[in-house]
Amino acid sequence: MIKWIGCHWLWEVLRYLKFGGMNNLENVDKEAYMVEYNTFERLEQLKSPRILNNHGFFEDQPSDLLKKNVKVVFVYRNIKDLAVSYYHHHTRFQEYKYNDSFTHYIRRLVSGLVDNGSVFEYLQGWEEGIRTSPGLSVHIVSYEDMKENPVAELRRLSEYLGTSTDIQFLENVAKATDFEAMQTRKVTSTLFLDQEGKPIMYRKGQVGDWKNYFTIADSEWMDEVIDRELGHSKLFKFKYSLN
Repeated sequence: MIKWIGCHWLWEVLRYLKFGGMNNLENVDKEAYMVEYNTFERLEQLKSPRILNNHGFFEDQPSDLLKKNVKVVFVYRNIKDLAVSYYHHHTRFQEYKYNDSFTHYIRRLVSGLVDNGSVFEYLQGWEEGIRTSPGLSVHIVSYEDMKENPVAELRRLSEYLGTSTDIQFLENVAKATDFEAMQTRKVTSTLFLDQEGKPIMYRKGQVGDWKNYFTIADSEWMDEVIDRELGHSKLFKFKYSLN
């Protein structure tokens, strides 16, 4: 999962679905379960079953994805809201020292001149990898669908994972992993806080926040790019607002 596409949120959701009865559920740092932040030896020491997370391209995934009956959950988000989240990533983390305009920033994003490279190549690569890997077990999740119909999407996830589909359980998980609730909870636990003490990983989580940043010209330009790069996708259908 590429950064700022909902991977922190989804990882927490998966933990609640799998281990919802654990008393110490909230005391685990996601970074300890991220493939790119740890050695394989360290990851192997984690108690099984493990819910691992990474931002990697399909070609960079471990070959065991196709060998060991691994279940993969892939989340994607509309490109415009992703661009806004990525923009705040680079303006709120002081290490980047990015202070140029949003219009300039989205040109960098489209050109792949940001962390993890091109989001379009990332999505294209995953779609091609899924298409050509019939042995891969994968469940596709839309960030916007999770926001709009959380219980229904949690049920789909639970059916895929083989976890409880009890409606009361799913409603409890939806409440516990509501973005605003997690944002409040993570203020005291996240490793990444901005200068004001606010969690960088949980900024707004809104669908449609892009309208506050894109000019009409920027939006039309991005529409053309998205149509050119992903217009023929059979997996990724973007929602830019909720009903």
